[in-house]
Amino acid sequence: MLGVTMRIDHFIFHTGRHTKRKLLVKLVPFLCLIIFSQTLVAAESLTDVAKKRKIDEMYEGYKKHFPKVKDFSVEQILQLKDRRKIILVDIRKTEEQAVSMIAGAIPEIEFRRKPSAYRDYIIIGYCTIGFRSGKLARKLKKKGTSMYNMQGGILAWLHAGGIVHKDGKPVNRVHVYSRKWDLAPSAMKSVW
Repeated sequence: MLGVTMRIDHFIFHTGRHTKRKLLVKLVPFLCLIIFSQTLVAAESLTDVAKKRKIDEMYEGYKKHFPKVKDFSVEQILQLKDRRKIILVDIRKTEEQAVSMIAGAIPEIEFRRKPSAYRDYIIIGYCTIGFRSGKLARKLKKKGTSMYNMQGGILAWLHAGGIVHKDGKPVNRVHVYSRKWDLAPSAMKSVW
């Protein structure tokens, strides 16, 4: 009788563990989906003040990848525009630029064609949040070209009340690269 009981216990123990594994294999992706969707809902429900704070926090985290690159806040850039010749260089991909750009900015491809044309300018790069433009500024610095980085990128620009254009006209759409960076002000339509 003891042998039968041990076999039954052994069967229940192993079956239970196998069943638990099967349950976990099915449950983990489901739980991840729930957590991910809650994160997205939380990001979409952030106030503009909270979005701006998140942009600043994210930029500070990215800054460690290009610590020697000097940067300007949007407020500093707006003050500089009144006193100095500056050029804003949009580092984003062509499809991002096609949605909208900061008025007066030039695409990176245009800047790279003839960087010497901007020798007398303060050159400031931007992207969605400042990561890609910071990396480009670091790379250019190694080659002897001085480029500053816009803290928080086009998202910070919009939160400071800056305007974006498409075909010379103001628009309320901005390409934010992906859902992770969907931190544009609530008055703007984000595209990714």
